[in-house]
Amino acid sequence: HGVGDEHIVLRVTGCPNGCGRAMLAELGLVGKAPGRYNLHLGGNRTGTRIPRMYRENINESEILATIDELVGRWATERQAAEGFGDFTIRVGIVAPVLDPARDFWEEAK
Repeated sequence: HGVGDEHIVLRVTGCPNGCGRAMLAELGLVGKAPGRYNLHLGGNRTGTRIPRMYRENINESEILATIDELVGRWATERQAAEGFGDFTIRVGIVAPVLDPARDFWEEAK
């Protein structure tokens, strides 16, 4: 998508125990069942913002298609030096998690 040396903090963990720290990434995948993941968006590059669940229980082809679409949008619509997680919040793909007890499990798309 022509983003050059820009990077996205992507973390994957096989289960909700979170050993891979997917819940602190701009884009996190958390294993739900064999071949199925929950996709979380909206964290930041420094790992200080909790992402929100964007898609639940999706398979590999859905993951790849969704990430391709989102990275394409980020590549063309982002502001200068805007991180992927910041972009997903600014354009309304996900709302920020302001109250983790309430917002984190709000219904995913």
